[in-house]
Amino acid sequence: MDTTVTLPEIVPASYVDAHEVVQELDPSTREAVMAVIADGGHPTPPLVCHPGEVLEGVEGSLLTLEGEEVGEIGAVGPEAGYYRLRGPDGSTRFVVSAPERFSQPERGWGWAVQLYAARSRDSWGIGDFGDLATIARSAAHAGAGSVLISPVHAAAPVPAQQSSPYSPASRQWLQLLHIAIDDVPGAAEVDLADLAKRGRALNAERRIYRDSVWELKRSALQRIWDATKDRLPVEHDVFVGAGGSDLHLFSVWCVLAEKFGTAHWRGWPEQYRTPAGAEAFAAEHADRVAFYSWAQWVADVQLAAACTAGATIVADIAVGFDSSSADAWVHQSLVSFDYEVGCPPDRHNLDGQKWGLPAINPAALVAADFDLFIGMVRSALRHAGALRIDHVMQLWRLYWVPLGGHPAGGAYVHYPTDALLAILRLEAARTGAWVVGEDMGTVAAGVRESMATDGMLGYRAALRLPVDQFPEGVMGASSTHDQATVAGTLTGSDMEDLRRIGKSANFEQLEGVRRELAAAAGVDPDAPIGPAEVEKAVLAQYTRLSACKARVVLASLDDAGAVAERPNMPGTVTEWPNWCLSLPRPVEDILTEPLAVHLAEVMDARRH
Repeated sequence: MDTTVTLPEIVPASYVDAHEVVQELDPSTREAVMAVIADGGHPTPPLVCHPGEVLEGVEGSLLTLEGEEVGEIGAVGPEAGYYRLRGPDGSTRFVVSAPERFSQPERGWGWAVQLYAARSRDSWGIGDFGDLATIARSAAHAGAGSVLISPVHAAAPVPAQQSSPYSPASRQWLQLLHIAIDDVPGAAEVDLADLAKRGRALNAERRIYRDSVWELKRSALQRIWDATKDRLPVEHDVFVGAGGSDLHLFSVWCVLAEKFGTAHWRGWPEQYRTPAGAEAFAAEHADRVAFYSWAQWVADVQLAAACTAGATIVADIAVGFDSSSADAWVHQSLVSFDYEVGCPPDRHNLDGQKWGLPAINPAALVAADFDLFIGMVRSALRHAGALRIDHVMQLWRLYWVPLGGHPAGGAYVHYPTDALLAILRLEAARTGAWVVGEDMGTVAAGVRESMATDGMLGYRAALRLPVDQFPEGVMGASSTHDQATVAGTLTGSDMEDLRRIGKSANFEQLEGVRRELAAAAGVDPDAPIGPAEVEKAVLAQYTRLSACKARVVLASLDDAGAVAERPNMPGTVTEWPNWCLSLPRPVEDILTEPLAVHLAEVMDARRH
C-alpha cells in the first residue's frame, strides 16, 4: 500500500472471476467495506527495499525498532531487517529491508500428512508430534526431502474442540492435542496408566474424538505440571521469557476460555472482553496462566524434535483465525467481525465459500507495523524448514463476504503486498527456509508472476491440472485436503459421497477424471474395482507425478494408505466428518506396507 493507493483502489468496483467474467460489486456493499477500512486510519505506508537498493527521494534518520539511532539513511537500502525512518518533520515510517528472493529447495519429493490423522499405536486418539518424528525419520530413510503437515496452530482449551486446523485460536501458538504425553518432561515420574489406557483405546475407531482426547491429555498435563512445576528447567524459563506479552496474553485467554467453558469471548463478562480488562484476573490465576505457558513450551520442544528428526518439515499457515479466538481477542483493533473471508463461486466450488474467519483490516495492519503478521511468520519458522501458505492470494487480496450473506455477494479487498512479501522473504532468510504459496482458485493477474520473481513456489494438484502442464517452480501433488483421493476417484465413492450429502459438483467432469485415471492405471473402469486396482491407480498416478517438472512433488499418506474419503468437504459443516477421520491403520504400519514402500521407490527413483 503506497502513498498513491486510495480506498476505491483497495476495494475495486469489479473483479474478474474464475470464468473470466467481470463481476460488478453491489455499490452498497462496496461503500460499507470502504467505510470499515477507513476506520483503520490512514497510516503512512511502509518503505520496502532490499539491501544495497538505490533509494531516491528518501531522507531522515534510521532507527531500530527499539528506538536506537542507526544513522542517516543513505543512498542505498540498509542491511536486512526492520527499522523506523524518522523524517525531517519528525514523522516516522516503518521500514522493511529484505532479500530480493526466497531460498530454493533442491528437486525432490516428500510426504503430505494430515498430522491429526496419522496415529500410531502409542497415540492417544490423534496424531501427535512423536508420530511426526516417526514420519520424518521414515521419509528421510526412503529418500524424501520434505514432509508437508496440516496446520498445527493452537485451539481453544474448551470442552467442544475445534476440528478444523484451518480455524485456529491462534496462528502463533501450538495445538496442545498434538503433544505426545509419554514424551513430556517429567511424565515418567507420574502415574498416567489409567489415562494412557483410555487414550489408546480411542484408536480403535477411525473417527477422531477431539473432545475426549483433550479431556485425557489435559488431565495428564495437569498431573505432570503439579509434580514438576517447582523445578522446571532453565529452558522453560527462557522460552517463557522470549514469548513475552504474546505468550502471556494467549495463556490468559486460555484460562478465561477454560473458566467460562467457551471460546466465544464476546459473550464473556464485559470486563474480560479485552486484554486490559483481564489483568486482575491474570494475577488471581497466575498458576493456571503459567500452566498454559508451560504447555506451550512442551509442545514447542516436541515440535522442535520432530523438525530435526529427518526430512524437512513444511509448516502450513492457515489463511486466518476464528472470530472466537485468542488472536481476535488480542488484536480486536485489526479485525472486522461483520465480514468473513472466503472465495467467490468458481469451477470447483460452484456456490463459492465462506470460511468463518473474520477479515483483517489492511489499513489497521499497516498502522500496527505488521506485528500480527510478523509474529505469525516468525512462529511458524521457529523450527520448520519451509512454509506452505494456504490461499497465498491473501497477500494480494482477500474476498470479504458480509456476515450472513451469500459468497457471490462479497468484495475483494487489496492488501499491502510488497510489505507482506518482504516480511516473508526476510523471516525466511533468517532461517534459510523456502516458501510455497497455494495459488489455486481465483488468482488475480500478476500474482503468479510476482511469486516467480520472488522465488516463491506455487502449488499444483493433478486433479485440477494435468501433471505434464506443471511448471518447474511449484510443489506438485495429486490432490489437496479438499479434493478426492486416488481411491475415492477410481472407485467412484467420492462422487457417491457428494451425491449423498447433496453437494453441488460437475459430475460429468468428475467421471471423466475417473476414467482417465483408470486408463493410466490399465484398469477397466466398468469392472469391479478392489484393492489391487486401487494400488495400480495409486502407483500410476504417482509415477507420472514423479516425472513432472515440478521442483518438489508430494505423495499423500492418504493415498499410500488407499483411503477413499476426503479429509475435508468444502462448504459443509455437519454433512461430512471434516478433519475427523484418521488413517485406517497405524501410521508406522502404513509406511512399511508394500504400497507405501513401492510408491516411495517410484518417487525416489525419478526425483534423484
